[in-house]
Order: sequence, then structure tokens, then C-alpha cells
Amino acid sequence: MKDADFITVSSYIRTMENRLLTKSKLESLISLHNFSDIIKGLSQDTDYNFISVNNLDQAEHILKEEWKRVCEMLYQVTPHNEAVQILLLPYEFHSLRQTMKEEMSQSHKTIQLSEEMKKIRSEAEALEGNNQIKEMFLDRKMYETMIKISQMLNSNFITEQIQMKIDFYNIKAMLRAREMKKEAAFFELCYVKGGHLSKDVFLHNYSVPFSAVAASFSKKYCNVEVQKGLEAYESNHNFSELETLFHNSLISNLKNAKLISYGPEVMYAYLMAKENEIRQIRLLLTCKFRNISDGILIRKLGESYV
Repeated sequence: MKDADFITVSSYIRTMENRLLTKSKLESLISLHNFSDIIKGLSQDTDYNFISVNNLDQAEHILKEEWKRVCEMLYQVTPHNEAVQILLLPYEFHSLRQTMKEEMSQSHKTIQLSEEMKKIRSEAEALEGNNQIKEMFLDRKMYETMIKISQMLNSNFITEQIQMKIDFYNIKAMLRAREMKKEAAFFELCYVKGGHLSKDVFLHNYSVPFSAVAASFSKKYCNVEVQKGLEAYESNHNFSELETLFHNSLISNLKNAKLISYGPEVMYAYLMAKENEIRQIRLLLTCKFRNISDGILIRKLGESYV
């Protein structure tokens, strides 16, 4: 797989990036207080047709349709499906989990799984233990697959992104296990290989007081957003702000793809930017519709790609 394979599609994607929701456009929408005015604003110079939208359910339908359209379009133009598949894996694993839940509840709804997902489901169902053990297996399998695909794409940038996601997953897994007062052996079952941070880093921090976790990680993992997230968690033991700051770190790193002329990174960055845009629009509409303060909204929206 060569970067040159992506020359044509990279040029195409650069033109599509011009229609992404900019930070200044988002800020202007936040300043509006009328839900219908925001809907009108979102319909101008973007790919969303919100004109006939009157409520959150209708808006959600538009967002889902736009995400589906973008994914299908990228599959059509990409020279290698892996550049799209790597970001859609979490959705595939979500569908897999749904099929397992439906079997337990004897639901009649059917979700189509690929042969690979069917194989992974069989492996999970064959495991002894409770559902938590199976969930941890699926998490590990998902990140292992993402690392494997990033190596197939031969992209250090995409591999770095996946490693960051794995580190963030492991940090949250460690914090949850500690909150549940589980032994360190339980965290070892949760731990996912492939990130920057070794298992030893986490096992060392497992015995460190909560008040010292952020300081300890700042020495091992020099990222301001991560440190701020851990400090916030130490204060309120709430994952919401931690998740937002971790996400900000990913988007900030993603912006480095703007310096890459062509390659799978351009497609990966656009799809992740689009996913982030849809997340931001969903938050914007939900908060405005429910009269949630702009201060809370701004904190939750986080970083923008453009």
C-alpha cells in the first residue's frame, strides 16, 4: 500500500474539507438562543438540510443520514477500504454487541454482521465468565484490529492516533477499576496492549493515591490535556470532563494531517473530523433545545478540526 495511491482522492477530500463546520461558524451558532435560528444557520454553507427540522428526533435523523452518506461516498472513492474501515470499527463492534444483547433478550430485530465480526462474536460467546469478561475481550479485539489495520496502511500518523486512543482507554479502565475497589489483577484483564504506556506504568499508579495520579502521569505522558483531564477527575471523580479533554487531545493531534499532501492520513483525518462535527452539532442542538447553559455547552463541544 503506497501513499501515492491516495493522490487523487486526497485532492478531492481537501475540497470537501472546505465545507466542514469552522470554529468561527460554531461560535456564531452558540451565540443564538432560538432553536429555529440555529437550524437555519446550520443549513447555510454546510452539507446538512435542516430546513424542515422542528425537533431533536428529526435532527438526529438528518445527522445519521449525513454520516451514512459520507461513509458510503468515501468507500466509493478510496483506493483501499482500510483507510475508512479503521474509523468505522467501533460502529461494527457496537453492532456486534447489539446482536449479542438481542439474543439474550430474544429480540426479533436483526443486524447484519460481516464474516469477521461473526467469528469474533463466536470467540466472545465461547469465553467462560460473565458479560464483563466478554466486553473486555471485545474491547481488546477492537483495538488490536485497529493497530493491525494502521500497520497495513503503513502510516505512523494513524498508528499514533490509535495508540493515543488505547492509552486513553487504559487510563479510564484503571480509574474505573480503582473506583470499584478491584484488585490490580482485575485491571490486568482490562488492559489493552499497543499504546504508548506499558502495563507497568498503570500497575505502579494503581497504588498511588488519587490525589497524586495526575502528577505521576504527567511525568510519564507529557500531554497537557491528559494532565488536565486527570486533575479534573481527581476533583470530581466524573468522567465527562476527562472524556472531553482526551477528545480534544486527539483532535489537536489530528490537525497535523493538514501538513500531509496525500496518503491514507488525509482520508482518516477527514472522516474523524466529520464524526467530530456531527458530535458537536448533536451537542449544540440538544443543549439549545433543552436550555442548557452556554458555558456547559462550550466545555462539552471541545476542539474543532477547522
